[in-house]
Amino acid sequence: MHVRRLVKAGQASHTVSLPKEWIVRNNLKKGDVVYINESGPAELTLTPQLSSKASQGMEKSISIDNKDIASIRREVTSAYINNVGTINIIGKSLNEKTKEIRQILDDFVALEITEQTSTRIQAKDLLNPDDISIPNTIRRMDMILRSILADSVKIMDGEELYESIHFRDADVNRIYFLLFRLVRSAMDNPLVSANFGISNGEGLATWYLAVNLENMADSSKNVSELLKESDKRHAEDIKKIYSQIEKSYLDVMKAYYKKDMSLAGEVSKGRAEVFENCDALLKKHPKYALARIVEGLKEMSTNTANIARITMDMGPIS
Repeated sequence: MHVRRLVKAGQASHTVSLPKEWIVRNNLKKGDVVYINESGPAELTLTPQLSSKASQGMEKSISIDNKDIASIRREVTSAYINNVGTINIIGKSLNEKTKEIRQILDDFVALEITEQTSTRIQAKDLLNPDDISIPNTIRRMDMILRSILADSVKIMDGEELYESIHFRDADVNRIYFLLFRLVRSAMDNPLVSANFGISNGEGLATWYLAVNLENMADSSKNVSELLKESDKRHAEDIKKIYSQIEKSYLDVMKAYYKKDMSLAGEVSKGRAEVFENCDALLKKHPKYALARIVEGLKEMSTNTANIARITMDMGPIS
């Protein structure tokens, strides 16, 4: 922390000196312009640029030789959520891994391959943050998850929906990474924050909401796969609990959008009843496959309760 004293400079203003290290790090010199944003009643944020797209010039090269696909995925994910504008994937083994790498790049919104050779794939970030609405992105994620919840339990009736659910879960993952990078940008850059109309506290709440939505989509996908192989004699008992969770989810998102703290509180309390019903189901049908289904149902109920707490603590961004 740097401490400075205010110095009066004329009738209407005061000055304060800036740390030399900050000036050098941001390549500033005498006469350059800096921007001051009032980010709170007792807080000012200083930034050396007036662009929400400052990171688009960043470039990162990722070598893939002697790395497995999981390691490559982690590095690409890190570059994406850190708003790297150009990602170069390089290596002598690129031809062997091209299919998997292109699949990785497809997992990220607006990350497009612009050049490819036998040893390099270049992907550029074509996203314009000024065209993105965080509330609308949350709603898109929500609508996909609603369709997953509605279809997952239908698998018990013999409908072939698992592949479709799998693809929709992948869509939820793509939106999650997009929200992660948007929120991170807003927290790192006050101009991006002002553009989105989101404070740091709201950014953290939005990120945690996205985490729970993504986790719930994963759990629902996993449960649907287990339901495909489950004993149909348990179907009605499972459907009752699943319907209870689905209703809780619809209620909690209604509470989130409408800032209904009372409804969110009711949803949060309902988690205990879901857990009781799950435990009763296990006692009635003590089988390993059913235990895994019950574990997934409990995870979904916990995600819903977490969203309820987010709503009670923060409410949605405007």
